[in-house]
Amino acid sequence: MERKEQATIKDVAKLAGVSIATVSRVLNKLGVVNPDTEQRVLAAVGTLQYQRNAVARSLKMKRTKSIGLIAPELSNTFFSEIVEQLEMLLGPLGYALLFCSSQNSVEEEKRKLSLLLERNVDALVIIPASDVGDHFTGSAFTSTPLVMVDRQILGLECDVVLTDNYQGAYNVTCSLIREGYTRIGFLGGDKHVHTSVERLHGYLDALKEFGLESEPDFILLGGMTQQAGYSLMATALQRENCPEAFFIVNDMVHIGATSYLLSECSEEIQDKMAFSAFDYLYYAPLLKFCHYAVAQPLEEIGEVTAQLLLKRIKGDHSGYPCKVVIEPTIRVLKTNGGIVTDEKCIATSHGTTPRIDKIFS
Repeated sequence: MERKEQATIKDVAKLAGVSIATVSRVLNKLGVVNPDTEQRVLAAVGTLQYQRNAVARSLKMKRTKSIGLIAPELSNTFFSEIVEQLEMLLGPLGYALLFCSSQNSVEEEKRKLSLLLERNVDALVIIPASDVGDHFTGSAFTSTPLVMVDRQILGLECDVVLTDNYQGAYNVTCSLIREGYTRIGFLGGDKHVHTSVERLHGYLDALKEFGLESEPDFILLGGMTQQAGYSLMATALQRENCPEAFFIVNDMVHIGATSYLLSECSEEIQDKMAFSAFDYLYYAPLLKFCHYAVAQPLEEIGEVTAQLLLKRIKGDHSGYPCKVVIEPTIRVLKTNGGIVTDEKCIATSHGTTPRIDKIFS
């Protein structure tokens, strides 16, 4: 089948009987065109099925209206929630998000970064795969703003938006202790990931605050994925005198650990197990072993990140580099056995249902 040649702005102007400049004013909604003339232009656009050439326009405007985003995993619900928040805020302003996964690999992160820079994205949002950050320096970043979200790379100068990982981990570990647990393990994490290290420090300091000893055999690092959670839970239960409570580093590890308990363990073991965990997402009440969860303020993270991106894209470099640390809240899952133990929990334990506006097919 012969391909139909695409209409040009010149064709629209000719059919409408106006100049190319008038067509441009109508398409850009500048509001300085006679209403009758505007209707003729729009009618011509419809008749010719004219589509604006984004590539040509970006060359002229020196902007692509696109923002590149790299996250460690596409399957991680927390990361996809961040993307959704940014899409809701930036989409109406005409921006498109180009979302890539680094697959928890620095080499893959470098490759995806190169691809996005080649496409002349206006800015970048990065959730880094590790603490390696040499590839986020260089001349390209003098003209392409970069905002790191959720994780930071120490020593790298850029804007950063974080949750207070230390405080969140400290608070939910304290909640388990106040409930009566004196032996609490740590499940998941990576010593090269900022969030993991901060959460480990919060957990350890909570134990110290109550005069409890940490147990090296049950501080099980080994990744931030579902697979890691599944295998680490198995490892913990295979060791002698396993604790009956764990702090879990993130939602993916949490799902993996829960899956192992439900599929491989007796009801006797299941009935004794209690978790506190980082991340409270829409499916959190289904994770039956979780008593306390750290809820990251997704909307606020999205808003602050979007504001920073737009500010830098416009050339405003005031306050650079900007580091924003947002305090999380603690959710008590009472139906799982959690109890309100202090004022921080009371403030967030009532009327705090997860999002149920998700649509799945």
